[in-house]
Amino acid sequence: MNKKDGRLHLKLYITMIFCVVIAIFLTSTILYVNFQSILMKHEYKAKLEKMENESARITKLSNIALSTLFQIYNDISIKKLRTFASVDAIDENTAFIQLRYYLATVPNVDSIYIYNRNNNRIYSVTNESDLVRPWRVDYDKNDGEFFDQSAVHMINNCTEYLPFIPVPRYYQVNDTYTKNVYSYMMYNTFNNSNRSDVVMLNLESEYLFQEENQDDLNGTSLVVDQNDTVIYSNSDQFLVTEKLQRYFDPERKTWKEESGYFLTEIDGNKSIVIFTSEDKHHWRYISIIDYHILLAQVNKMQAICIMITILIALVGGLVAHIFSKKLSLPIQSLSMDVKNLQSENRQLEMVSNKRKLVELLENGGQDSKGNRKTGRDLLSLVGMEFSKENKLILLCLHVDRHKTLLETNSASDIQAFKFAAFNILNELLGEKAKTYYLDMGNDKSLMILNVGTTISKEYMETQINQMQHTIMDYFSISISVIVSNTEEEPDKLYSMYENIEETLSKSIFYGEAYHKFLSEFEVKTDYHYEYPDQKEKQLMESLMLGKADEAKKIYQDIITQTYQYPIIIYKMAISRLIFAIDNVVRIIKKNSTETSFVGFFALSNLMEEVDTIEIRNEKFYELFDRIQIEIENRKNEKQEQIVGKINRIIDEKYVDDFFSLDYLADTIGMSTAYMCRIYKQYTGSTIIDVLAGKRMNKARELLISTELSVNEIASKVGYTNSTYFYRVFKKENGVTPNEFRKK
Repeated sequence: MNKKDGRLHLKLYITMIFCVVIAIFLTSTILYVNFQSILMKHEYKAKLEKMENESARITKLSNIALSTLFQIYNDISIKKLRTFASVDAIDENTAFIQLRYYLATVPNVDSIYIYNRNNNRIYSVTNESDLVRPWRVDYDKNDGEFFDQSAVHMINNCTEYLPFIPVPRYYQVNDTYTKNVYSYMMYNTFNNSNRSDVVMLNLESEYLFQEENQDDLNGTSLVVDQNDTVIYSNSDQFLVTEKLQRYFDPERKTWKEESGYFLTEIDGNKSIVIFTSEDKHHWRYISIIDYHILLAQVNKMQAICIMITILIALVGGLVAHIFSKKLSLPIQSLSMDVKNLQSENRQLEMVSNKRKLVELLENGGQDSKGNRKTGRDLLSLVGMEFSKENKLILLCLHVDRHKTLLETNSASDIQAFKFAAFNILNELLGEKAKTYYLDMGNDKSLMILNVGTTISKEYMETQINQMQHTIMDYFSISISVIVSNTEEEPDKLYSMYENIEETLSKSIFYGEAYHKFLSEFEVKTDYHYEYPDQKEKQLMESLMLGKADEAKKIYQDIITQTYQYPIIIYKMAISRLIFAIDNVVRIIKKNSTETSFVGFFALSNLMEEVDTIEIRNEKFYELFDRIQIEIENRKNEKQEQIVGKINRIIDEKYVDDFFSLDYLADTIGMSTAYMCRIYKQYTGSTIIDVLAGKRMNKARELLISTELSVNEIASKVGYTNSTYFYRVFKKENGVTPNEFRKK
């Protein structure tokens, strides 16, 4: 994209944005400035309409109450109760039934009072209690018996109250409860006296005034009469029956016939007062709203206006961007293609550089073309500048149990684990070292550290330990680390890597989650190693004799000697031991009559790669134990065969006078002592005892079943000396042969 095209796109875009923003700004500014007056007028109209509707509703309810009061006043039964000086019980009962009917059928009626001035009595029916009280002139003075004193005051001064106009008042129900009611009175207005027969209908406050759902803008609702006395209030600040002038407008300058609103302060709090004109009851409906609440609404609306303005501006900007973008879309597409190509080129270059670095390290500095690169050249490829004050350190990160991990994780997961270990260690080292990460593939990666100041071994060890614990806690894998010696010459980078590779090849000796510093030990680079043939021979003899513990000790001695040499020495020793042991196994299999050992041993089982030397040693030890068991089984099998053959020969030849231990040993083909020892070990008895037992059994049988003489019987059971036969028989049976025959 050339500069000219870029300028054109920018000018179009800015022009569109400017026009949209100016138009929105002017409109929103006008609204923003006038929000307060707009909202006040809107609130006034809404409240006025609501209060006028409320006035109409209350007027309608009042008319219904007056109609009910008129019916009560003109009811024949109640009229007797109201006017007769003496009312009999039947009429009185009828009147009370009628009063209770009105009390039950008309909603929200608190009570009905009937005053008869002729007998000075007040008759009442009420939801609180049914009371009939005598009327006394000095009721107010003596705090009389009738429970509703404010009603007494109204009855005493009935001419002061306009009929058909509800009067708010309170009366004491009990010691803890005062009730608010609205009373309608009807009396004889043509009577010149202050006293008159009165019918009073007392309505609960809920009849005329319903509780409103309170929110911030509802504020305080009041109803006042022509004397500014509060008829109704939904606030504890303005009490029913109190005067309103003390709160605001004491001279009534603001009150007009028409409705309106004004700002004032009520008890130090700035408020908006909205009022209606007087209704047929000469009542005025008032709503008082906290000015700060209304102002909060203004602020909210202003904030919404600002947000809408910003949103519209953003949308306008987006639209302007889309339209302006169309003009430069081909150029932008071309620019994106160029950027993508550049990005891919950078990625390919990074991959190529990493491959080149791995190749240089593994080939000792020679690239694929055979050119030799110095260590400084390699560092320049990774962007490291090296000076005389700098030190060079290599760290090899090795993932333990790599094969096992690959069974449950992908290769990319392993790469992520290695990179996470590098990042953690890099953060722990901080600014003390400039690092470069190089993934060497499979289970290892490399960190190149360019150290400006010397890092102590203790510091490095602490950070490595923390990294290993963090990786184990978060990923449940172990990472091992090999740290090279610190070098000042960058050309020694390749030899440092070779030493790390040699040390890493012997990782099976170190276990898991290790960290090794090459400065701690020295690897023998010479190959003057002599394989211990004599010990191998002793190992084979121990195995052939079934001495597993002795074989394990000899094996351990042979392997331990290889630890200080390069790993190839260890592998060579292991290979020779495996083939030697394989010969022993073959011999055992060949001489064994059973097949329990066949298939147990596999050469590849000992040759396969292992993570630690303990795993391989356990495989060898398991094999040694199995060989010992097989040798012992074979010995037992051979002994069983020898003992069986001895028993067969004894059964066949024990009656022959020439039969002896030497004859038996010659027949079997072994020495007399070895034969007797094997027989004793296997059976627990000696051959002499078994032979004597068989001869005695035969002798007892012949003594019982034949008439042969004792000498003849001794000869038939293999005894050439009859005296010796007598002695042996008596020792074995406790009696002589003749005594045994007599029994």
